[in-house]
Formats: sequence, structure tokens, C-alpha cells
Amino acid sequence: MGDADVRDGATGIGATGADRDPQLAGFRARCEHVAGVRLEGEALHAFSVERLEEFWRTFLLWTELPWSGSADVVLTGDDVETAQFFPGVRLNYAEALLRPLPAYEDRIALSWVHPGRPAERLTRADLRTRVQRTANALTELGLRAGERMVLIASNTAEAAITALAGAAVGAVVSTATPDMGTTTLLGRFAQLEPALLVVDRVGMPAEAVSVLQAGLRTVRGLVALDDLPLPRDSTRSDRLADVVAGVSPTPVPWERRPFDSALFVMFSSGTTGPPKAMVHGAGGTLLEHVKEHRLHGDLGPDDTLYFHTTTAWMMWHWQLSALAVGAHVVLYDGPVAGPGTLWELVAEEGVTVFGTSPAYLQLCQDAGYRPADAVDLCRLRAVLSTGGVLHDWQYDWAADAIGAIPLQSISGGTDILGCFVLGSPERPVRRGRSQVRSLGLDVAAVDEDGRELVGAVGELVCRRPFPSRPIGLLQDPDGTRFHASYFARHPGMWTHGDLVDFDTDGSARLHGRSDGVLNIDGVRIGPSEIRTVLRGLPEVADTMAVEQRVADQPGTCRMVLLVVLRPGATMDRALARSIRQKLRVEGSPAHVPSLVVAVPELPVTHNGKYSERAARDAVNGDPVVNRDALRNPESTVAITTAVHGDAGPGSFPVPPTGGPMDVGLAQAASRIWCEVLGIGDAAVDGDFTDLGGTSRQAMSLLRRVELDLGVHVPVQRFAQRPTLHGLLDAILEAGSATAETLVVLRPGRGRPLVLLSDAWGQLNLYAALVEHLDTTRPIHGLRLSLVDEADRAKNVPELVQDAIASLLRVQPEGPYSLLGYSFGGVVAHEVAVALGDLGHRVSYLGLIDVLPPDAAMTRRERAARRGATVFESVTSGNLVRAVLRRLDRRVEPGTTRSEWEMFWRAAEVLNRHVPSAYGGAVTYYLAEERLPVVGNNLEAWRRVAPHLMVTEVPGRHWDRGERHAGVLSARNAEVLAARISATLR
Repeated sequence: MGDADVRDGATGIGATGADRDPQLAGFRARCEHVAGVRLEGEALHAFSVERLEEFWRTFLLWTELPWSGSADVVLTGDDVETAQFFPGVRLNYAEALLRPLPAYEDRIALSWVHPGRPAERLTRADLRTRVQRTANALTELGLRAGERMVLIASNTAEAAITALAGAAVGAVVSTATPDMGTTTLLGRFAQLEPALLVVDRVGMPAEAVSVLQAGLRTVRGLVALDDLPLPRDSTRSDRLADVVAGVSPTPVPWERRPFDSALFVMFSSGTTGPPKAMVHGAGGTLLEHVKEHRLHGDLGPDDTLYFHTTTAWMMWHWQLSALAVGAHVVLYDGPVAGPGTLWELVAEEGVTVFGTSPAYLQLCQDAGYRPADAVDLCRLRAVLSTGGVLHDWQYDWAADAIGAIPLQSISGGTDILGCFVLGSPERPVRRGRSQVRSLGLDVAAVDEDGRELVGAVGELVCRRPFPSRPIGLLQDPDGTRFHASYFARHPGMWTHGDLVDFDTDGSARLHGRSDGVLNIDGVRIGPSEIRTVLRGLPEVADTMAVEQRVADQPGTCRMVLLVVLRPGATMDRALARSIRQKLRVEGSPAHVPSLVVAVPELPVTHNGKYSERAARDAVNGDPVVNRDALRNPESTVAITTAVHGDAGPGSFPVPPTGGPMDVGLAQAASRIWCEVLGIGDAAVDGDFTDLGGTSRQAMSLLRRVELDLGVHVPVQRFAQRPTLHGLLDAILEAGSATAETLVVLRPGRGRPLVLLSDAWGQLNLYAALVEHLDTTRPIHGLRLSLVDEADRAKNVPELVQDAIASLLRVQPEGPYSLLGYSFGGVVAHEVAVALGDLGHRVSYLGLIDVLPPDAAMTRRERAARRGATVFESVTSGNLVRAVLRRLDRRVEPGTTRSEWEMFWRAAEVLNRHVPSAYGGAVTYYLAEERLPVVGNNLEAWRRVAPHLMVTEVPGRHWDRGERHAGVLSARNAEVLAARISATLR
């Protein structure tokens, strides 16, 4: 092939359809022609690595991708660390993905699915036009080839189009999600030195963009994907849609650049320092992805691919490359509300290849969900899983609950932007194993001396050059860090950091990470990222985050944070909460540990390096394998004691009660304890959960304590020590119901967010929500005393008067932020009205699925709601329960008439109330699982609050267990908190 050879890639895809052979068969025939021998079974992989140059040249020509130049030289050497592929080839990544395919131009190429509104769908021709116009807009904004663009956005069509447009003009693109904290984002992107910052600010804290602009000093301009007001500062700010609308629609040819031109910058998890910025080349990324899609996944134009991912994960880039083979790519940016969420998406979109994680499959299994019974999977032909080890029992579950669809475990990583082991359309799936090695990649398991292991666990390495090896690292001019990261441990080999075993048939089983990176439910977290966030806490001297196996959930790990405290500091509940809050705000929800433990010191090797391996062994109670290499081996004993000590993981000593409890009060509390749990007797030290108590029963327990004993025990306080003895101490500590009506639920800085109590006058139902709210502001709870001294139920105006008095004592001036669920939401609405009448400003009023009172609705609306309630009760089999709820006023086992009598008295007060007109903005969080739409009657709210903005949240109004969890349940609170945090003012 000469230097003038040009490949236009007019087709570049194989035949498709159910009656065809796999594309791998056609490519094998081409390789057999080149090799002159048959290449059955493992022989094809052997050819692909032993005759590396012939394999990759054959594959490049077979794909018919668009490129120009010469492919005569495939490799510049045989050193895996330094060799370059195809130095004479020029190409454009976006052109390769979006090139015209005449037979498929009018087919859907990209779908963006978002809960609550119709999907956005683009044909291949439309998508190419959108990318062309966006590329013209980025050029108009001054972005040039070789410059770096940061894209912070959710998994949306606009994000995909912008990333492809950046690649089209030759920019280097790096992506992240809006919910990552500014500390984490700056830790990654500061070393990138970007020229352009593209953001979707929905879901980001208000001050985040300013912090990013201040920290990214090389940024010349900010481009917003959203329609929020543009910031006013010295940096140029534009809305991308406006710029696109103003540029010429004329397509501008996209320049083809050298094979190794930088395309993406991906970040490691920061095991031993700041996250490594890995630069991936356009040609290597394209070639590896097309190989994986066509040969290993058999993906073609008749396929629809959905991989559950975010812009912060390499699988987002991997899925985009499927456009190069003509596949239809589906994007989804909504929450996973339960085990059915993604399977329903697969069915509705006609997905043929579904990508997920072991964590999601385990969620489905634990919930007893059977996709084959619940949805139509007639088009689905393969399920891919990555992000963690896929265990044997999950294959068994999939075979039973999904059906005869291959479950393919694939594994590689951000470091190579591809896979080392994955599936095959020609091989059967072996339970617990990945089917094959990736073609063209000489991967093996080796021992500490670099000798290959077969049938035994070893370090995963690649012994020959491969195209998707990173070009290098940023901020590493002489390649020292690059070498130390991947080539120092086993000279001449890429060392990946995973443990693996290979069988003689080429199948593989992954055994987790061999370094200090944490893999929690498929999310990789670097210990240094956590250290960076917590460095500013005055009580904390040092930290180390490690994985701990969950004893009763095989294959599951949780994060344990080991904390070395400064002199004089104490690890108590408040400090643990502050640590978790800071990690959530400045890191991400994935950075929050399950367990925080104080230890005297961390294990250190003789050369002064932390040993995550030793700490992990100690946390799990395993023998410390590198004990002799430690400078302070006694530290591991202290860690084991702290984690597995007498107090139990995560518990803290309860302060002395200071005196004996009244015998009658103790007996009454014991009676409530037994009645709620449905047991005849209970040992003082029996754990509530161990005795079968659920989170819903815990709420009932604390309601009973307040209603029957007149003592308010916060659920957070009970959770510290969920035993009868702990409850008795908490009751004694709480004193009586005469405590402050306005309580601090979570400390912070600035104006508080005030939550109004429920129909029992309690705040405990907000516990999970408070934990997940992403704000540094304090969160206060306003407890409403629902009855007067004569035990008469107070009406809403009286409750509002009490609330205003309490509120003004703590916060004399506005603006005020108010939030309430159901009964508390009605009161919050009236408090907002009253504050306005007093001349105060209310900046935020949030209503969490607040059903309008009967008195606020028309006769037709009331009839519709009653009809919808009956319809739901009949269809769900709960009609008997609905009748009993009205007649006996008792719905759940373990509740009493006094408990539900209070609820029904509050309901009657509520339904007699006519809400006042309110002219301010109201954000309404509507439960997705609700009565038929005719029964929602949001019209009643819109009549009194014309500026009502409605956003859906997962769950239903009432919490009815795992299958029908409420909007405030632990399962749904995180998504609700994210929506509230995004709209909080």
C-alpha cells in the first residue's frame, strides 16, 4: 500500500441479520488467507499476538474505516512501553463514527431517554448534522486542534454531540459528571490545563462553576449546555445552543490527523497521588473499540446498544464508538428507582445488547426480580457486565431469571480504554468466567517473577504492544510516572493491577484489584482522592480507605475509612457525620464510607510508603501477608481491634445516663419494643435489626415512644445503639416532649433549610433525606405540636402561628427556605404565605408529594381521587386493607390505635383546610408510583400556587416495603435529595 492510498470508508460494516454468520467468522477467513493456515479455537488469538503486525494491518483494511496515508509500517518497535502503531496513517475519530452509510442514513442512531418526557431520537444523518454544526460552533468559540476541552455533563444527547464535535475539530476531550464535587474535579482537570469549559449546570451547586473557573486558570471561555442564566465574570460565557444557531450550517471537512493524535484524557483513581491523567490516541481508541464491537460483540447496524454508564466512566466513550459499526446507541440519564428500571428500558427501546454491572444484577436477584417474567426481552441477545467481579451464583440467577441469553463478563479499564478479556459470539459462556482474551492483546497471568501462570491466580499483564495503550501521562515530560505506573513491576510488560487466572481454553476469571484502588459496587475510588478532601478537617491527621468484605453478602464490599486523629480529637458521631458530609459534598456519593473508624496509625513500609494491602488484610481479619515489609507491623493489630472490637463496627460508646430510669417508664418502653417487633420478650442487648425489625418498624417504634410516653427520640440517636438498652438510655437523655420545637438535624453554614414535621409531629421520616442532601447549609427540623393542652387537635392556622413563632426566634430575617412532605408540606405552604404577609422573603418552598386537602378540590376532583384510590386498591389486592384502614384506622402490624388515631386526626384537620393563595415559586416533587393521573389533582395546587414547578422522584407517597418504597425511604432518598439539592435556593 502506497503513501497516497486513501480509504473513504463508504460502508465499513459487515452484513447483518439473524441468518448471517458472526462477523468474527468472516474476519477469521481473511486472517487464514494471510496466515496460510487454519485458525480454529485459540489459534486465531495466537496468530493475533505472534504475528502482530499482520493481524493489525489485516484488521484495519477489513474494517473499511475512513483513513488516509500508508499502513505499510504497523509498528515502530516491539517494546510495549514505547512502540507506536501506524505512524503513516491519518484519520478523524468523529468522521469514522459518523461517516455516511447509505443503507442506514434514515435509521435511528442515537436515542436519549429521560424520565418524564419523550425520548429524543436522531437518525444517523441528523446526528452527523448536529455534530457538524456543533463543531462549527466550537471553532467559532476559538477551540483549536490540540487544545483541551473539559465537558461536565450527564449522560445526555447534548453531551455526546459536544464530545464528538470536540473530537471532530481535533480537540482533546475529558469528561465528568455534574455531581462530582469541585475538589475532585479540580484535582483532575487542573493538570489538564483546558482552554474551554463546557458544563451542564443542572445538578451542580450554584457556586461550583465559579470555583472551577477560579481553579482552571487556562480556561478562556465557559460554554453552558443548560438554559440557566449565564454567569457574570471576566471569563467569556456563552450558551452553546445560541452559538450553534448563529453559525453557518455548511459542513466543514474534518481534518484527518496522525494515528496517535490525542483524543481523550481519562483519569485514574489516584491510588498513590493525584489522579493520573492518561492521554489516549484517536487511532488506538478507534481500532480497539471497533475490534471489540465487531469481533467480540458481533455488533452491527441491526443492533441497539444500551450500556448503563455515566460520562465519568470509560464505558461512556466505549458505547459512543459503537456508532462506528452503525449500531443504535441509547443514552439514559435517569435514576435507577428499583430492579425493574433498566430492564424496562431494555424492553421499551428494543435493546439487543445490554451492558450493566454485577451490583445491578445482584440488586435484581436480592429483590426477587425476574426480568424474563416482567418485561419482553425478545430482542435482547447478550448481556454484558463489567465494573466488578461477576460471581458464579450470578450466572445461575441470570440463566434462571433472564433466560438463555449469554451473560458475558468483560474487563479492562480506564487505563487502556478497552478490554483485556471479554465475550465471543462463537464460544459458550463458562459459569464465572470471561469467555476469551481480547484479540491482538497478549494478555497473561504471571507470578512475581514474571513467569506465566495457567490455571492459577496471577498478575494481569500484556506482553506485547497494543494500540489502545495510552500515549502517556500529562505532567510527565520524561515518562517517569508512566513507566513507574505500568512497567516497573514487570519490565517489558504492561502491568494492569488486576488479579486473574487463565484456563487452557483462554477463558479468564477476575479476582479483583491487586493495588490500593477501591472497587465499591463497580465504582473505582482512589484513597488519595479521599485524603485530599479530608485534609482540611482540623480533627483529622491522616486517612486511608480500604475495602472490607461484607460477611453476609458474598462478593460484596464496602468502604472502611481508617482515620488517624490529631491530639485531643475524639471520634464521635458528630465527627463521623462531618467526615461523610464533606466527602459527599466535595467528592461524590461514591466517596462516602460505610464505616468510619479511628486508629492510632496507618501501616507504612520501610521505605515510607503506605500499605493499603496490609490495612485491607487487617480490616478483613486476614493474615497480613506483607507484615515483614512494614515499619510498624503493630498498626495492623490496632486496626483489626478497632474494626472488630467489642463495640462492633461503626458503633460508638453511649454516654452514661446519669441516673436510674423510672421503673414504670422502662416497663412501658419494653412493652412498646415487644409489640412493635411482635415478640414476647427481648434481651436488653438484642439488636433491633437482628430481632427482625425493619426501618419502617423503627419509625413506628419511635412514634409510639413519643405518643405513648411523651418523649421524642431522633432516629439518628436510636441508630447509634439500636437495642432496648440503647432506647432506654435515649429516652432518659431526651427527657420529655417539652424540648425545643426547632432542632438542628444537620449543622452547616449560612441560612438553614427548615423541614416541617409529619402528621405525627415527628421529623424522623426525613432521616435518609437529611443524610443525602448535597448542601453545606444547616438543616433544621420544625416539630409541630398537633394537639393543645386539652388534647384538642389544632387547626392549620394554629399550627402556622406556632411555627412562625419558633422560626422567627431562630431566624429573625429572611430569606427563608421551607420544605415539607404531605401534612408538613401543607403547613409549609401556609407558613410561606404568612411570612410573605409579614414582609419576609421566601426564597424556596418545596412540597414533597403533598396531596391537596379535600377542601381545596372540586367535587369532580374529589370523586376522581376516590375512584383512583379504589382502582389502585383493587388492582393491587389491597382493597381489604383500604377498608380496614377506614374502619379500624389501623394499617400495619405492631401499630396501635393511639398511633393511627393521631394520624387520622391530623388528616381530618388537613382535609378541612383550604390553602391560601401564594404568588411565589413552588417546587413540587411528585412521586412516580402514584394513583392514575386523574387522581393526582395537581390542578388544585396550581389554582393557589400558579408558579408551581413539578419534578418526578422515584417511589410512592406511602412506604409499603421494598416493592413499593416511599419517596422518603432509604432506597429513594438519595435521588430525592439530589433533585432537592439541585433546586434549593
